Amino acid sequence: MRTKLKKSLTRRLLTEISVRNPVKFLKALDLDDIVDRAITTVYLYTRMKKKGPQKAILLTEVISAIGHGIRNANKLKQDSSLAAKAGAFVLYSFEDCGWLTVNLTAGTNGHQVYCIKVIDEAAITSLWSQVKSDKTEKLPSTVPYADWTSAYHETGTSLVKTTDYNVLQSLTPETHPMIFELVNRAQHVGWRINEDIYHLYEWALQNKTEAFSDIWELQDQEAKTSKLREAISVGEIAKRFLNDTFYHLYTLDFRGRKYVSTAYLHEQGADLARGLLLRADAKRIGQQGFYWLCISIANNWAGEAGRDDKRKTDKIPLNDRVNWVLDNEATILSYANDPKNNQGWMSADSPWQFIAACLELKKFRNWQVITSFMTSADTYDEYGYESHLEAFIDGSNNGSQHLTALTRDEVTAPHVNLVPSEYPGDLYAYVADHVWKRLQLEVAKLTPEAVEEAEQLIDTLIDLKRKITEAAPHTEERDLLVKEIMEYKKGKEAKIKEASPVFWNRIKEASHKRKICKRGTMTLAYGATAYGTGQQVIDDARKHGIPLLLFMEHSWGAYIGRLIHEDCRVSLKRPTQVLAKFEEAGKLAEQNKVFLKWTAPFTNFPVVQHYTEGVVRDIHVQYGPPDGIRLPSGYYPNNYALAISFLEDTVPSRFKQSQGAAPNAIHSLDAAHLTLVVCSADFPVTTIHDSFGALLADMEELFILTRETFVKLYSDNPLCKTLEAVGTDLKGIDMGNLDISEILNSEYCFA
Repeated sequence: MRTKLKKSLTRRLLTEISVRNPVKFLKALDLDDIVDRAITTVYLYTRMKKKGPQKAILLTEVISAIGHGIRNANKLKQDSSLAAKAGAFVLYSFEDCGWLTVNLTAGTNGHQVYCIKVIDEAAITSLWSQVKSDKTEKLPSTVPYADWTSAYHETGTSLVKTTDYNVLQSLTPETHPMIFELVNRAQHVGWRINEDIYHLYEWALQNKTEAFSDIWELQDQEAKTSKLREAISVGEIAKRFLNDTFYHLYTLDFRGRKYVSTAYLHEQGADLARGLLLRADAKRIGQQGFYWLCISIANNWAGEAGRDDKRKTDKIPLNDRVNWVLDNEATILSYANDPKNNQGWMSADSPWQFIAACLELKKFRNWQVITSFMTSADTYDEYGYESHLEAFIDGSNNGSQHLTALTRDEVTAPHVNLVPSEYPGDLYAYVADHVWKRLQLEVAKLTPEAVEEAEQLIDTLIDLKRKITEAAPHTEERDLLVKEIMEYKKGKEAKIKEASPVFWNRIKEASHKRKICKRGTMTLAYGATAYGTGQQVIDDARKHGIPLLLFMEHSWGAYIGRLIHEDCRVSLKRPTQVLAKFEEAGKLAEQNKVFLKWTAPFTNFPVVQHYTEGVVRDIHVQYGPPDGIRLPSGYYPNNYALAISFLEDTVPSRFKQSQGAAPNAIHSLDAAHLTLVVCSADFPVTTIHDSFGALLADMEELFILTRETFVKLYSDNPLCKTLEAVGTDLKGIDMGNLDISEILNSEYCFA
């Protein structure tokens, strides 16, 4: 495959590029480097994530990424026009080889756009598998990356993903030691592949087992192809490093959050990726490490615990989680002993991390048996087994935790586990209770006749929609039913909207109410709007397993989204007051045409909302050799007029300052907490934003450390300083009286 691509490019470089061709600079560059960078970009950019024309693989994005990548790697002056033209030249060789095609398709707002369609998925994947790991930071390295000693790494990567040159210039190991320690410590952590999990993965994927049900159950073929590609990619990378220790390169976003440069297979990846990973180093598990192995098994199962209260295994006290594992050890070990036949592990919430922990329990028990026979009673160490496995603890609604701590909100604190409690708090259930009480009040305002009319309307719409779903697609019967429902709805738009509270009042199960409110509540701290929350409900309708939602009207989804958002302003009063403050500061920054900025506490990381966008200009891009008759314009039919963003000529992005202020402030605080944890630990800590991991032997200390650093962060009262930095104050925020030190005694704050 690679040879075929190189032959195409070699031939075309000789036949298509004259001395007047603007992309003649390609001839002077290393062809293998061009190929590696093009393959990496095409592979990563042609993964479909969502359905719809607006989510299509846009030609302009891919060719610009290819061109900029090649020019940046060769330290050439930034030129977006040349980058797009060079990227188009290189991309055409992928089409020349028969692996993809470019088509003019319907876009948004009635405009047509050029989009890429992958024809040969296997070929693109095969090309990616042939890129050597030392040719791209998107693959792990078999040697540790050099330490960061400035904001620019020897690989050519910038420490912070920002377009603000001043931020990059301000960062040095002397001025920001914690920031450099954060990334450099991570880059020294070695990883290895869990071979047992890898071989199980191969079997499970080949046999299309339930372990990959999230792929097989997808109805959208493009989404299925994309998700399958990710699973295959994780396996392909794992296969390369089966016998090696490998390392990652780390960078930060402009809020100070740490990210890994490797694609797919890393500790911040999906369940499969995390299940495949082991630390290269190991520690004696100890009694506490065994305790945390049991908690890890229960957390990753996250299913029924056989309790009268119906609580799942990740929602019960920690000691109960351990006891659940011990009570069910025979079953758990049966999964580890014969996972291909005993497939119950596939029902876990995180099946790959679950089975990895089950296998570790098996290895530990086997070690105990063998060692007890081979060692005298005086020297036998029951917990001397050395484990490479990591466990994790996660924050509880972390965004809301930060908002609650900022405002000392004793009302919200129990629901986000900032105070001790017998069982974990549940913010989603708390909000859901509030929302459905409001719904009931809305229904109570209606007359009995209005309720009955709404019920009949809902029943009719549901019946018609059910018939449509049961009818075979592309049949006359289905077409007639669609016409019937459209005719029925004509003139009833207002009545359908008015039926919204009656429709949602049909939801009676507390677990269903919680599911509906979960995403909107979770994203509130990160800038969710009333409209966005409604759209989330609509998008998630088929994910919850709630039959009624399959027949939901769009206006009903918008209604409950608005109600959830409005209720949070009451049920989460103090947190939303802070969000409003940051949004106001962002609006003021937009009016003054400045970028909002502040300094993160303790780490002194400079957060700057340097939101810019390239000025968009139309340029002509030749795609492939001139084809057909030259047009009156002087161009050939395959010379496309494309709207390209010029990165070297930027303007401030509209509305981004107000939209981003609140979520960015929260992200900068969780980044500060993360950095405090890593720099305070005398052992390596794996971080995934609000999730913290370590070897089993270190988990007890990590459990304590996450709480101590959280208290340290908020004892310094960062709200006043941050608000002052963005040009506002505490006026309008009703501060509470939460004792921050209570977090030290909270079992579920990070669990």
